[in-house]
Parts: sequence; C-alpha cells; structure tokens
Amino acid sequence: MHRIIKASLAGGTAAVLFAAGSGPAAAQAFTQEKGHGRVISSLLWSTSDKGFDDDGKVVDIADYRKTELYFLAEYGLTDDLTLLVTPSLRDVSVHGGSDSSGLGYTDVGARYALVRSNGLVVSAQALARFPGQKRRDVLAQVGSTDMEYDLRGQAGYSFGAGSFAILEGGYRLRSGEPPNAFNIDATLGIRAAPRLLLLASSFNAISDGRGRGVFAPYRYHNVYLSSAYDVSRHVTVQLGVSGTVAGRNALRERGLVGGLWYRF
Repeated sequence: MHRIIKASLAGGTAAVLFAAGSGPAAAQAFTQEKGHGRVISSLLWSTSDKGFDDDGKVVDIADYRKTELYFLAEYGLTDDLTLLVTPSLRDVSVHGGSDSSGLGYTDVGARYALVRSNGLVVSAQALARFPGQKRRDVLAQVGSTDMEYDLRGQAGYSFGAGSFAILEGGYRLRSGEPPNAFNIDATLGIRAAPRLLLLASSFNAISDGRGRGVFAPYRYHNVYLSSAYDVSRHVTVQLGVSGTVAGRNALRERGLVGGLWYRF
C-alpha cells in the first residue's frame, strides 16, 4: 500500500484546469495578448480507497484524501510571450499514516508562441517548480519536497465560435529520489452556447523508469469533465468531476473540481 501511495504522490495528480473563458485565445498553449491576462482559482478535491498495483490491477489501499487550491496567474508581456506563476495550497491525509497541510508547489515560468497560422498556435513552455513544506518524515508529503522543472511543447487549434483543441507533450525533471516523468495531456473545449463552454481533459504521466529508494515505476491516466459559464465578460465559474481511469502503482482517485476565472 505504501509503495502505491508513495509512487502516486511522487507523480502528482493535480493539474490546474486549462480553461478557456471568453474564447480560445485564453486557453492553454495560446498566449495572452500584450498587457492582458487572467487569474484562475481552481479547487480540486479527491478521495481514493483503491489503487493500481505494479501490474495495473485494482487493489484495496488505505483511505486517501486530498484537497488542493491553485491560483494560476498569466500575463502577456508581449503577444507572443506570456509569464506564468501558480502558487498552491494542499491538504493530504492517509488513513493510518499521516497528514500534510500547507503550501504546495509554486510554479514560475513562461510560454512562448513559436508558430501562428489560421487558428493554429504552437508554443513552448518552461516552468520551475518550487516546493512548499519539506517534511520528509510525513508519508502524505513523500515526493513533494524537492525542486522540479517542467518542459513541454503545446499545440492549440481554435475552430468554430470559441471552440478549441489542445495537445501537449512534456518532460518533468525531478530532484531527489523520485523518477523523472513524461507527460501527455489533451483538452477539448466546445462552445455549446454563447456563455457555456464544455471541457474534457486527459492528463497522463509515465515515469521515466524507476526512482531511487522506495520509488517504483508508475503511470496514471486522469480524466476531467467540466462546464464553464461566463457570468460576465471578465468572470467565469467552472464545475466538474475527475477520475483516474487506469494506472500502475498509482491511486484510483475520484473527485470534484471547481474554478473561478477572472480576465483582465
């Protein structure tokens, strides 16, 4: 059980929801216009009493609960260069193990548009991830105590009246004992009505081999389904659900997601 939880925490299943607000120009992979930006507050709550073992089979594990709050801020320094910062808070508990609450990772970096053509944008993004609390003796915080660096390429295509598709591929470099990891993410946003956006996202992580010590090879495949409603030109609210559909040495999480976006 501890092996599954440690590998899962090392991978990290949280992701700020890549929302689209008033149109595809605000979606992940797309840069912000010069002098404009957005702030997205995302709340993710999940539980798990099942996990995936080393063969990918579902097994019973100690009850696990996680609540995370992210504040994603993006600002267009130029039309092609967007600055990014994402502080976070987290509360994690493992039944019969330990609890961890406080500051989570803070991501700092930038996204640069390399190509623009007829609704297509190809971007490169780099983030440095600074850990919050660093208690290595707490099971609920294993794998969250060292620097990480996230590098990825992103392609976004806008179509119709505010719909879009995004594909991302990346590599996460991790300090300490956890293994590095490959990331493949995809998001589809459909503008179902002038103020209503439907979102479907898939976040996938595959460890680059095994880490050192207790860290086994892992993979997980998470799906997020949500809807976002534009309350006004500047404010959007989001609600949805999430779940882990497959994995190896990973938690099988089920959860709720919510978001409040402000564009300026």
